[in-house]
Amino acid sequence: MSNLFWPIYKKLESEFMEISYYISIDKRQLKTYSIKIADLILRTVSECENISKELCKKEKVKYKDKKGKIRSHVNFHEYISELDRIYDLKSKHVSCIFENLKENTFDSKHMPFRRETIKIKGQEKEIWKWYHSYNLIKHDRIKYFKEANIENLINGLAALFLLNLYYQDKNFHIEDEYDYELIISKIEGFSKVFRVDYALIPSDKEQRIQRDTFFDPISFFEIAKPYSTYIIEIDKEFKTVLDKGADLIDKLESKVMYFKDGSLTKKYEAYELTDHKTRCALVASLNKKES
Repeated sequence: MSNLFWPIYKKLESEFMEISYYISIDKRQLKTYSIKIADLILRTVSECENISKELCKKEKVKYKDKKGKIRSHVNFHEYISELDRIYDLKSKHVSCIFENLKENTFDSKHMPFRRETIKIKGQEKEIWKWYHSYNLIKHDRIKYFKEANIENLINGLAALFLLNLYYQDKNFHIEDEYDYELIISKIEGFSKVFRVDYALIPSDKEQRIQRDTFFDPISFFEIAKPYSTYIIEIDKEFKTVLDKGADLIDKLESKVMYFKDGSLTKKYEAYELTDHKTRCALVASLNKKES
């Protein structure tokens, strides 16, 4: 089945880049708002709602009522809570890096799924600012027109970018070479606007480095891992496309039948299936919480 979400994300990204040719994006311009930005925020966050629902289906997440029946209505924050449990979304970093963005526009990397505490009608609530602004614009665009600004659009797009990466679930591998630059270029090649963090699991050789040395790769990895969308592993067994094909051939072979004494008989009485995998120099895969 084709991916219906990625082309829409790329279109939204290209329209955002088009805006950057008319509005200089720097720290002073982040609160700039317009009808076009409002339109992009509404479309972007609506896509976040759609893809989060499909991601939960993909991960076989079910929402039940008090009687144990599957609910037809689920709120966006419920979808994201479950996806955060699986992917640790609230910790993921996204950098906004593109040619028309001025340096030092942002003080830090984006964490679009980390909630902020703000006052709403005198009460403190923990929310995603970009999602709250989306709802304000959707329900009363005239009153809350200033919420349709570049900062909210960038954070909404960053959230949609992350959700799309997990929906695509793409892995990368190199069998014979430790070509880190090639693996990293694949991770960084998804977008012209955003970059996600990645972390390298230290090799056995690096694990033997003494703890009192200046650079401890184990400790560095443990710190970097929660923020990284991709994990790069060294010398790992990985199921390639060829391995999946070999698995399929095995299954077909195990079911081969032939006529014997007027009846169908299995060609092999006890055919042992092989779990084919290839030893790869480098494997980059999405960072998910261990089940």
